[in-house]
Amino acid sequence: MPELPEVEIAARNLRRWAEGRRIARVASDPRAARIFRPGDRGGFARALAGSRIVKVDRRGKHLLVTLEDRRGLPLGLWSHLGMTGKWVLREASDAEPLHARVRLDLDDGRALLYLDPRLFGRQRVVPGADFASLPEVAALGPDPVHDGIDPGRLAGRLRATRRAVKVVLLDQAVLAGVGNIHASESLFAARIDPRRRGAGLSTAEVRALARAIGASLRRGIEMQDGPEIAYVEEPGAPNPFRVYARDGERCPRCREAEIRRIVQAQRSTFFCPRCQAGGAARRA
Repeated sequence: MPELPEVEIAARNLRRWAEGRRIARVASDPRAARIFRPGDRGGFARALAGSRIVKVDRRGKHLLVTLEDRRGLPLGLWSHLGMTGKWVLREASDAEPLHARVRLDLDDGRALLYLDPRLFGRQRVVPGADFASLPEVAALGPDPVHDGIDPGRLAGRLRATRRAVKVVLLDQAVLAGVGNIHASESLFAARIDPRRRGAGLSTAEVRALARAIGASLRRGIEMQDGPEIAYVEEPGAPNPFRVYARDGERCPRCREAEIRRIVQAQRSTFFCPRCQAGGAARRA
């Protein structure tokens, strides 16, 4: 599933490919009507055709594209990549790739295509580019890349709940963009048991966790930097992570215990029961 690094690279690519370009034509897959909810395919195409792409921003896992419509008025495109969605650039003569759900033909003869095999993504027109009016955006907490991570604020959010620390990190109101992969990787780097209650972490542990989250996200961005984002879940894709999806493998740090997988808040968590065993009495 895309987390902040994948969406950050998607935003950088869209800026490089399309800022200043006009959308000459819009097409979409009739089998993908669900990704336009609560709007529809026809309204999406009518709104975007003829508009010019002015700016591409990112907030957490959300792409926020500001356009000017045919009258020069602001218009927004909110794009969420769902589970395995991605934007790619193709030449007009290229064969259309599998699972292309949206096609934006640009005025330079190239095309932006949104690929989404599982149809969990969302594409929505936002009148006036008023992204703050979207509940999905308004509810977001600080963005670790744009805003940094304030250990004091993070400690306050952790101490205000009885939830396990891993579950707290998945809450987008706490840190926008941190997901299952980087929560597991960061907790491993900080040597914190994901099952511990957030309220039980010491000040030093929260600071270590904040540093680990920032480092994990920066590394993720460096790994993804390129013309097309890739997901570890894709067939044949390498796994560059230390603990994520490595259950049963030897811990890369202690070399003694095996990485375990547990389920928290309906999501998989991966950790080393030896390296991250501190504070066992305070687990949720």
